[in-house]
Amino acid sequence: MLYEARKQVVYVVFVFSLLAYAVFVTLLLYRNNHQSQVVSVIRPPYIPSGLVELFDYITKTSRNCHNPLTVPGTEYREGENRSISGHEGTFICLDGVPDTPEACRIYSFGFNRDDIKFETTMGKRGCRVHLVSGTTEYSYSTVGKNVYLYPLNLSNSTGLGEYTLDNFINLMNHMEEPIQYIKTTTMGTEWTLLHNLFTSKYNAFHHVKQIRLLLHLPLANDDNIEILQQQYRLLLGLEYYGYSLLYSRPINGTFYFHYNLDRDVATKYETVWVRH
Repeated sequence: MLYEARKQVVYVVFVFSLLAYAVFVTLLLYRNNHQSQVVSVIRPPYIPSGLVELFDYITKTSRNCHNPLTVPGTEYREGENRSISGHEGTFICLDGVPDTPEACRIYSFGFNRDDIKFETTMGKRGCRVHLVSGTTEYSYSTVGKNVYLYPLNLSNSTGLGEYTLDNFINLMNHMEEPIQYIKTTTMGTEWTLLHNLFTSKYNAFHHVKQIRLLLHLPLANDDNIEILQQQYRLLLGLEYYGYSLLYSRPINGTFYFHYNLDRDVATKYETVWVRH
């Protein structure tokens, strides 16, 4: 009897051991399978701080325009087959924009001398347009109806041929006048304008209604992260001073796929910001 009882105990222990082992193996297989599924869908872990926010900030508009106008860039022929290409063109919202030289003022800093189609179009419409660039070989002159050229360079400090935004506003006697539109085109001018706008002793941001920034961004790789973060912080100043993104488009030919962001981005964007 004692032998039979001991035999039954051993049998029960053996059965429970098998059950425990089966449960353990099942849990182990489930865990490994679950982990492999998770790993298969996870994205690369490294996304530099501010990078997602930067591209969202310059592409997600928050204002509407009832009377938009896009002036296409001047076309030209290039390459061996002389195919027709064009400059990037310019967007403006005409909501509330007057059409007389006394009331409508436009500044165009760092313009492309091969493409002033937007400026001449707005001059014919009735705005007084001021072209400002230190790279032109021309002197002060009138280049079209209501369009005036100034061989000056926008800078963060005053020097020979170097004018700050406040210097130019003072030159034009526009200290207390509304400026409907400021445009930047050449690389770097956009950042110089923002610095000038935010440090203006005339509080120019109170008077500038729309700002068109042609943004030039370096490739979003490890070497340029610090530069992009600095540019993002500068752009955030627009929101602080009451501007919202009205219009944004990437410029053709500047796209690339960013693996970490899992999206297409560009190195050049036309953006237009409007003050509340």
